[in-house]
Amino acid sequence: MTGTAGNETTRKQVRNILAMFAVVLFLAVMKLMAQIVIPFVIAIFVFLIVNPMLLRLDKLRVPKIISMLLTMLLVGCVLVGFVYIFFVIVDMLMQPDGLPAYVARVQMLDRSLSGMLAPYLDEDPATFSLLSWLNIDWYSVAMTSLASISGKFISIMSDVLLVMLYLLFLIMERQTILPKLMMALPRGRVQRMTQLLSRMNRQISRYLLIKIIISLATGVLFYLASIVTGLDFPLIWGVLAVVLNFIPTIGSIVCTGGAILMGTIQFAPEWSRIVLIAALFIGIEMVLGNIIDPRMQGVQLNISPLIILASLALWGYIWGAAGMFLSVPLTSIIQIVCANIPSLRPVAILLSEGRYYKRSHDRKHKGSAEEEAAAQDDVEMPDMPSGIIHVNEASDDDEGE
Repeated sequence: MTGTAGNETTRKQVRNILAMFAVVLFLAVMKLMAQIVIPFVIAIFVFLIVNPMLLRLDKLRVPKIISMLLTMLLVGCVLVGFVYIFFVIVDMLMQPDGLPAYVARVQMLDRSLSGMLAPYLDEDPATFSLLSWLNIDWYSVAMTSLASISGKFISIMSDVLLVMLYLLFLIMERQTILPKLMMALPRGRVQRMTQLLSRMNRQISRYLLIKIIISLATGVLFYLASIVTGLDFPLIWGVLAVVLNFIPTIGSIVCTGGAILMGTIQFAPEWSRIVLIAALFIGIEMVLGNIIDPRMQGVQLNISPLIILASLALWGYIWGAAGMFLSVPLTSIIQIVCANIPSLRPVAILLSEGRYYKRSHDRKHKGSAEEEAAAQDDVEMPDMPSGIIHVNEASDDDEGE
């Protein structure tokens, strides 16, 4: 008996080591194949966003070809619109009244701050400069970066077209996913895999929909706040708020801090205007980012804030900026998959936010497929909108418990 137990422990240890090696190898492959994988992953998430609309059009008996064309036209207009606004902003910053106009203001602010800090740093106030002390030629770096972005127009448009191509084939294949799954898997695993994919789709679709709504609201409020306070480039702050809001925690800090810094450069030493800008922008982020967004999103995602930051760093290292935007949905998918595989349930527990986690109770199998599926759920999964793969009503009820 002792030898058998020892062999079982050894097998578990070997299996765990192999699993860790497989994870590291998978992440390394994802990093090496980033240029190929990222457009496909983005296309999948875009598909999850538009899939509820496709389902609604199906219920209205709209012909498949028309619903596909309407969806592709809508997504194409949105993507091209974002690319157009992006390059309009870059061009705006490169104009004489853009970043070049701020050179004199930055130098004036530098002289003021350097004069105040020089006595504390044992420097001569007449010659000391923070910018020269930091040894950063911010203007050259900014203009070079903007020129580099402008030169990548063809590359960016090719990535957009690739995403559109992937999306087109995903929409064309959406009706055959479930039949192919049922044919590929053993009969006993079909229902479990169907429920897993359905839960993943509903949860990620809900996250993306709510995130888009919150991001758009944040962008509109940032734009209005910039107009009210007289802050330059209101369009830039509105668009940045929409885009950076998809990066948890860091995105809102960068956008809010950038707006306050720009206000300081523009209005110093008119400190009352700077305080007003800081109060408005921080207030918007506090209400939308720390109150409304967590209330709408927190229970559904059920991911620890520490894990969110760790995944942000990991996927940012693997896929750069795109990985930072996709970090939370990807982590949520990993958690759902782990929660439905018995040997990986401890990983799902570690990823979850503890106060929303409840341990599963042993249930006796009585032949009901719905009860068997419910017994496999460890992480609380609230009821969510329907998605790409339909399951029966009883399964949905079990998942919402």
